Amino acid sequence: MYAASWSGGKDSCLAYYRALQRGYQVECLLNTISETSDRVRFHGVPKAFIAAQAEALGVELLQPPTPDDDYEGAFKAALRSLLPRGLEGVVFGDIYVDEHREWCCRVCSEVGVEAIHPLWAMRSEDVVDELIADGFEALVVSGHPDYLTEAQMGAQVTPEFIAWCASVEGLDVCGEKGEYHTVVVGGPVFQRRIAITDSRPVRVDGHCFLDIRSWTLTSRHNRTDS
Repeated sequence: MYAASWSGGKDSCLAYYRALQRGYQVECLLNTISETSDRVRFHGVPKAFIAAQAEALGVELLQPPTPDDDYEGAFKAALRSLLPRGLEGVVFGDIYVDEHREWCCRVCSEVGVEAIHPLWAMRSEDVVDELIADGFEALVVSGHPDYLTEAQMGAQVTPEFIAWCASVEGLDVCGEKGEYHTVVVGGPVFQRRIAITDSRPVRVDGHCFLDIRSWTLTSRHNRTDS
């Protein structure tokens, strides 16, 4: 069996999707939560929202809390907890940042499993084009203040949004260097769609976030403009 390293965002989702298409039996999502905030690190998404994603996907979710001073140790412990079930590898959504891929490969090697990178070496433009073409719905949930504003929190990743990203100097259209993060609320692997019913933009330490307060699971085909 395989697990997918899952942030809830577009890259981890597309990597999971491509792994399934290649025949990997991905049976578990591994989502690391900040021990102090109960939210996804860097994205700021509530723990319970990720659980709703897993329910909408129909996939098991493992959500270990991770302390600031030993993230790696907690990540390895989570992987080792899956070894008795036959864990063979972990799917990651990294695209081109070498240090990220090197960390994934080293950590997995030390646990005795394979690191799989379905998106590695793709052009950022091709990643987002594929995401949109395949019908995934991704919403912006955090942004670096050098690039994005509070007004853009909750914006859907569309061709128009990507064109805007491409026009901003230094902004990778995939946000691969942390310029922005997303959550996916629907798409071809989702059995149901997630509709956010209450959210508002906030600032934390200067960064913009979408504070998601409530949501509901709807029919997969019940799509609305976001």
